This record gives sequence, structure tokens and C-alpha cells, in this order.
Amino acid sequence: MNKKRIRRVSLSRLTRFSFLPSLFSLLSLFAGFLAVFQVFKGDFVKAIYLIMASAVLDGLDGTVARLTKTESNFGVQLDSLVDAMAFGVSTSFLIYKWGFTPEFHQFGKVIAFIFLSAGIIRLARFNVIKEADVVPSDIFIGLPIPIGAISIASIVLYFKDPITSPLWVMVFSLFVILISFLMISNVKYKTLKKVNSKVGLKLLFLFAITIALLIMFPDKILPLISILYCTSPIVFLILKLIRKRTKKISLKLKQGSETEK
Repeated sequence: MNKKRIRRVSLSRLTRFSFLPSLFSLLSLFAGFLAVFQVFKGDFVKAIYLIMASAVLDGLDGTVARLTKTESNFGVQLDSLVDAMAFGVSTSFLIYKWGFTPEFHQFGKVIAFIFLSAGIIRLARFNVIKEADVVPSDIFIGLPIPIGAISIASIVLYFKDPITSPLWVMVFSLFVILISFLMISNVKYKTLKKVNSKVGLKLLFLFAITIALLIMFPDKILPLISILYCTSPIVFLILKLIRKRTKKISLKLKQGSETEK
């Protein structure tokens, strides 16, 4: 009878990590952790800024790891656990406390949990896909949970005062469900990891303008950015179809002109 051999691996090798990217991950966790306290205090605007700070730090940890070539499995797992807390838990509490009047509190718990569970599933799937290395690094399958959290936060930032109307409770619930569905969907979202050098400078200039506008008018620009990113796959699909259609028309015209000759 053959016994299955157990492969012995050093614990230090399994948990090998890079200090700087992990530090950014933990700072992201701390910002998300503080956001929960602000939600329970009723200071929703401060909670949103902390969630946004957490998103910036979350982006930096991966960027630093790639630039220093210190990516590790430990870092991937840490990043996902941090995202679960910083964007899943904090945003679900924000949904519950801001979006639901006392008579809808039980319903609010369900909607908040839908967002949280969708975010956790999205993170688990991301880890599996990354480990299998079956999707290009410049593509996200499903809406990333930081963008999902910011999309919810942008609505809160725009309206500021908690919802009191039953109608708006229903509208907000549908919005949360839509964002949750996008997170676990197979919709492909572009990233900025592989930007063509030809458009790099233009994109950098556009990015600088966007940051300036975001700092000046956060309650107006943040919802706009969220909507644009969430709907970007539809825009790219339409542009792709237009390019295909234009190519077919030009090909037919070229063939027609050659036939006349």
C-alpha cells in the first residue's frame, strides 16, 4: 500500500513577505477599521474619506510590490483579508446605518450582508484566478471590491443626509444589489497595469485633472468616476462594435472600388 508523501516546506518560506507592501496593506486595514467607528458615530463623511484613503493605500501595496518585484503569496492573502475588512465590513455597516430608517433595519441587515458576502466571494474568486494565472493581469473579472465600496460611498457623499423616505430606501437597496451583482459577475474591467506608452502621457494628464477635480469637488466627481468605471465595459463593447462595423464598411468600399477597376 502506497502512502502519500507529505511535502515538508519551511514555515518561514511559506510566510515570506516584503515589509513595505505589507505595511501599506496594514495601513489600509487601519483606515478601514477607523471608518467603522466613524459610521457608528454617525460621521458618514469622515467614514467615506477613510474608506477612500484605504482604497489609495490598497492600490499602493500592489504597485510597490510589482515595482520592487517582491510579490508573494503571503502578500496576496494578506491583501484579500485586508480588503474584506476595509471595504467589505466597513461599507456594509455604512449601508446599514445610512441607508435604512428604523422600520427597515431588519431589511437593511439583509442588504448590507448581500454586499458583504458578494465582496468576500469576489475576493476568494480573485485569489483562485490569480493562483491559476488564467486571466491577463490588466483585466479584472467582476467589479473590484474597493470600487464597489467607493461606488456606495459616493452616493452617501453626494446626498450626505441619511435616507428617510421608504421610496429612496428601495432605490438605494436596488443600487447596492446591482453593485453586489457586478462584483460576482463575469464582466471584464480594465486596469492601468499595461498602459500603452503612446497614450501614457495623455492618461497621466487626464488623471492629474481628475485628481484635482476630485479634491475640489469630491461629492460631485466621486459619483461620476464610479458610474463611469462601473459602466466602462459597456462603453468599451460599443466602441469595439463601432470599430468592427467601420472596418467592415471600409473593406466593402475597398472591394467595390477594386471591382469597378
